[in-house]
Amino acid sequence: MDARHFAREIAIAALALGSLSTAASAPLDYPVRPIHLVVPTASGGAADLVARQVGERLGHALRTKVVVENKPGGSGVIGSELVAHAAPDGYTLLFATSATQVINAYAIGRLPYDPVRDFAPIINLGYVTSVVVVNPALPVHTIAELIAYARARPGKLNYASSGTGSANHIDTEVFAALAGIHLVHIPYRGTADGYRALLRNEVQLMFGSITSALPYIRAGTLRALAVLVDRRSPLLPDVPTIAQAGLGSVDVRKWFGVLAPAGAPPEIVQLLNRRLDSILHEPAMRAWLERQGVDSGGGSARDFDEVLRADHARWGEMARQLNIRSR
Repeated sequence: MDARHFAREIAIAALALGSLSTAASAPLDYPVRPIHLVVPTASGGAADLVARQVGERLGHALRTKVVVENKPGGSGVIGSELVAHAAPDGYTLLFATSATQVINAYAIGRLPYDPVRDFAPIINLGYVTSVVVVNPALPVHTIAELIAYARARPGKLNYASSGTGSANHIDTEVFAALAGIHLVHIPYRGTADGYRALLRNEVQLMFGSITSALPYIRAGTLRALAVLVDRRSPLLPDVPTIAQAGLGSVDVRKWFGVLAPAGAPPEIVQLLNRRLDSILHEPAMRAWLERQGVDSGGGSARDFDEVLRADHARWGEMARQLNIRSR
């Protein structure tokens, strides 16, 4: 082979490799049909509100319809199992929370899926702040008064949660352990049912997200005692933190995130991560999240995976210490 012919063959090979590289990085033929975003909790809660806002914006970004589906039940297990066993093609996604994805692994004896191996992390959307609210009929206006009242009446105060192993179940048990009080747990099907029970005084207190509790607090139908973060919320500037209320630093923030079934194509995971991260950086979206009491997240899929693994260690130990198991 002469030099000119050899050079020609090299040029053809280079062009072929260039074409392959271009094809590999070309836009995916995705999505070509609606995407289903499964929320494993009932409608009306913080997760549902954020999922619908994110779903609408993601649909615009991908030029397709994102269908938000509430699949409550089993403290989030029913919806999570549906996604874990769905086709890993990017058309069925899970709107997960710390409670449904992490705490359930320890609060529920056996899950019909592995919360680590059966999912592919896409993005951490943000963190939600919890607030302690009570029925106004309860004669307490501070956390100190609540603790004193509960200590004088052990086992007489009921608290609502959205299910055994749910975020507000864990939050309340952490608080009760720190305060040295005994509260009676009354689990409900979802956050909205818990608030209805609280408004009827069937239960006397509840730990809810600012997102879901704020309308009741502003209407005066529920009384806020403290927020469970290390700084006051701009949405409730007059409500002290749990540390300011005298219980020390307690950070039980919960994240919202999006996951796909394990085995989802990395290209689709990366595409969804980029689109969602861009949405989180939109000023209008950040402002909306702030109004809901949510600290915006973001970052890569790998970043979210690290958050998940760290949370499994942290919340797993906490659930074991509190001996929280479904009954």
